[in-house]
Amino acid sequence: SACDAYLHLLRTADEIYRVREANQAAHGLSQGRFTVLMLLFDKAANRPKPGTPAELAECAGVTRATMTGLIDTLERDGLVTHIPNLGGFVRQTTVEDVCEIYCLRRALETEACRLFTARATEDEKTELESLKERMDDAAAKGEIARFLETDLKFHMYIVRGAGVDRLREMIENRHVEQRVFQNAPELQSRKTAHLVGMHDAIVAAIGSGDEEAAATAMRDHLLEAERQYIAVVNQLRDEGEQEFL
Repeated sequence: SACDAYLHLLRTADEIYRVREANQAAHGLSQGRFTVLMLLFDKAANRPKPGTPAELAECAGVTRATMTGLIDTLERDGLVTHIPNLGGFVRQTTVEDVCEIYCLRRALETEACRLFTARATEDEKTELESLKERMDDAAAKGEIARFLETDLKFHMYIVRGAGVDRLREMIENRHVEQRVFQNAPELQSRKTAHLVGMHDAIVAAIGSGDEEAAATAMRDHLLEAERQYIAVVNQLRDEGEQEFL
């Protein structure tokens, strides 16, 4: 009936809203911040100059003051660049940015992996193996979004299991920064196949309880990830596909 269809539509809308909120929260984004980023991406793709706060406020249906505040927080988080008298740009990412972030990740996550290995329970090792298998399955099926989501869970599971809150906070900040340049499908679809196997060595070393081998496997994984990412960034720039970076 019409009533049943209406109730089903409401339930579907609630579920979409829940999933959207969860995905945005995982990337440190509110609905307002997400809206600004989408407007800037749209303007970058369809017009020669970026949006000013007044233009973006009109498109989003908010006041200019509200829009300025949203842009300021995005700029502080490194997600956009604001140029006076011109407006906002989605932040450009350079090879130097990639190198800096991966250098910090290696220093922090290598130690986290060592600490996690020393204290991991059998249940935690089993869960880590499960996450790796889910990554492999997603990559084999070409489901890049699911692969990336599980990859983040894999790394953060190790970080949180290390048991050092200050270290966890520092690593989570590095992952937030990396999301600035990690959401391009062209980049991720090309590099995924090269990275899946590297997680096997990490899981095997943790499973055996070998702290040094686990730390080495994590460092090697991140070095390879950096190398592959830089190669693809350069390739896309040469092909003229990297407008978003």
